[in-house]
Amino acid sequence: MQQINYNGQILDRNVPLFSAEHFLKSTSNRLIERMKLSTVQDAIIESHYFALMSAMRVFRYEIPMSFTYEFFQAEVQKLIDNLPKQPFYFISFEVFQNASSTIEFLITAEDVGQYHNELGYIDEVALYTDFLASSKAYAMSELHTNQLIELAKGFLSDHPYVDCLLLNEKKELLRATKGDIILRFKDELKLPSQTCGVVGSTFRLHVIDKLKRLSDYTPSETELSPFDIQRADEFIIYDVFGGIQSVKKYKKSTFDDSFARMLQGLI
Repeated sequence: MQQINYNGQILDRNVPLFSAEHFLKSTSNRLIERMKLSTVQDAIIESHYFALMSAMRVFRYEIPMSFTYEFFQAEVQKLIDNLPKQPFYFISFEVFQNASSTIEFLITAEDVGQYHNELGYIDEVALYTDFLASSKAYAMSELHTNQLIELAKGFLSDHPYVDCLLLNEKKELLRATKGDIILRFKDELKLPSQTCGVVGSTFRLHVIDKLKRLSDYTPSETELSPFDIQRADEFIIYDVFGGIQSVKKYKKSTFDDSFARMLQGLI
């Protein structure tokens, strides 16, 4: 998948686009909406569009008059039309300000071949405590979280763990670098709440909606501490591109994977 959609133009992914000044500004304040779509007619794409518009308002971006829902669909479709036919697509729709503070957009597609329909496993995770996230409203954004994730990846490169867990300033669980988290306690499913600073992504809300429809389990969003992990029966990390991954070990605690296997077929 070598094609991208840059401001409505289909270009080769390897074509250099930005000057150094343009690159530095566009990557420091970009907003990203990541989607798993079979077609642009999927009902969830509307939620992705409104999530992106909401984020642009929060960060005081001047939304161009052309950025309508129909425009959003058409530009995503334009890229899909230039990709090999597949059952679904991983699409990233990025909006940013260029060096002149003009709004631009970039739509890219990830290789679905890297996606595994089988359940993934993470051998062991650890806490990342060098830097803490903020639970304040402004921090509940990809901008803030992505910076912390990059710092945590540096920690992982120096330690023998597959993933690590991010905490907020209250030492509450936020997420893992590879995705959001679910802890299962028998038939209870607990997820970090947005008051902890969790990014309320469209995919996360989609997963929570699916969990609420399960008759055998009771999901809830709440404050979770690292000590809660050691009491859990199961520990799951999930992401729109990475899928469902079951954690095997945290410190001396090991976990089941029964619910993760069921969830893999649900999402």
